[in-house]
Parts: sequence; C-alpha cells; structure tokens
Amino acid sequence: MMRLAIIGDLHFFDNKFVQGNEELLLAKESFYERYLQKFFEIEADLHISLGDLTHMGWEEEFESVYQHIRNSGISFRHILGNHDAYELPKTKIQSLIANPLNDVFETEEALFVFVDSTREMDPKDYSGHLNADQLEWLEAQMLVSPSKPILVFAHHPLYNTTTGSTDEKMHIDPTIDMRAILRKRQGNCFYFNGHNHIHSIVREEQWNFIQTAAGMCHPSIRIVEIDKSEVRTRIVAIEDKELLEAAQILYDKLPQYHRPLHAYGQNADRDQIMLF
Repeated sequence: MMRLAIIGDLHFFDNKFVQGNEELLLAKESFYERYLQKFFEIEADLHISLGDLTHMGWEEEFESVYQHIRNSGISFRHILGNHDAYELPKTKIQSLIANPLNDVFETEEALFVFVDSTREMDPKDYSGHLNADQLEWLEAQMLVSPSKPILVFAHHPLYNTTTGSTDEKMHIDPTIDMRAILRKRQGNCFYFNGHNHIHSIVREEQWNFIQTAAGMCHPSIRIVEIDKSEVRTRIVAIEDKELLEAAQILYDKLPQYHRPLHAYGQNADRDQIMLF
C-alpha cells in the first residue's frame, strides 16, 4: 500500500504583506505553525501540495515555507499554483522548490504525473493554461504503464468538473481540450487539484476528479491510500482550538484570498473508495 498526505492551497505569506497588522501577524504565526506540524506528523510515503503554497509568490515566502518543509524531513512534492507564479520567473521558482515543474515517476502501485497548469507572472489571469509542449508531454504519459492506475496532480481543475470549476478563471482554459488527452488513458484514473478552495469529488467517464479545500477554508488534510484494486481517500479534519480561531481570522481578513462558502463540501466530497 502507498499513502499520500495532500493539502490544498496554503497561501503562506510573508510578514511584510500585512506589515503593521498585529492581528493578522499573530494569526499567521499560530495557524501555519500548527497546520504544518499536523501535516508533517501524518505518516505518508509522499506529502503533496496542490499549489498556492505561497500567497504572493515572493522569494521570501518560498524560502520560509521550504525551511519548515526541509526541517520536517518529509518526502514532499509541490505543484505550482497561480499565486506561486505571480512574482518570479519559473526558472527562479524551479531553483527554489527543487523539483521539476512537470514531472512523472512510477512506483509498484501507480503512475504519478505532476503538471504545471499556471501562467507565468500574470496575476490578472489566474486561470489554468498548458502550452503545446506540455500537452504533447501529458499525452505521452497517458500511454505509459497502461496496466497501472494513473494519478495526475495539477493546481487547476478541468472546466465543469469539481465544485466552482465553471466560475470565471477557476479552471483550465476550456479552449484547451484536456478531455481529449485524458480519454487516451483507459481504466480508472485520478486527477487531483486545488485552486477552488472547496472539497469536491466528481466522476466523469473513467476519470475521478478530486479537489481538496484550502487549509484556511477547512483546516484539514486529505489522505489517499492506493491499495490492491482500490484508491481510498478521506479527510482528516484538524480539531485544534487555537488553529481554528487563527484560520477564521485569516479567512475573514487576509487580502487577496478566495472565500468560498461550505468549503467542506458533502460527505462524498471528503471520503470515498474508488476502484481501479
């Protein structure tokens, strides 16, 4: 069995972003320290961020949050989110996060594909985009080890899949025919994304689209277990009074933050067993 621990949009911000606002600075310290510790404590073969690990994409934000991650000793993968790519060229981001922006690896259990769906330094357009080279590469991955389940990780959902994915700029550009590429993979397939800050699971043809909420919207961590002929996913909600209070302050008052209602979704958006 292989276990993954997954977080949605973390939005780690530097102190200068809220300089002088003592309430937000105190909430930041309380929330991130506790939330990341809970994340690191989960036993998993791989810990994954589904993007927007940082809030403004500043170098100071990357350096600070990655210091926490390196000190934890976990095996970690970060898919870029739109907020991560606002400020710096992707070549610079690549040097800060120490894993390829588009990558694939295989284990005994599954094929893992990590896709960068962000635009570069374009804060006005926070929708998802893949260029021609990426699409050609992704299509090639659909044919690798066809007997194994495939798990694709990207920040943005496909249009009209998970909750919120028909809202403006809350999806990959629908003129890009992602479905034509994904249909080339047979069997039961799994696509993980963040961006919309809401737990949601939707089945379309052979693909399961699994969206994970942002930590400030629903303080929780998604566990995914790949075992024999099934993929199990469940949400571990964090019950820490100080963390929850700090998360509420940040949810209410952090500038430039997406605030959906009912981020916890329905029961089936949090916990499911899916066969492959």
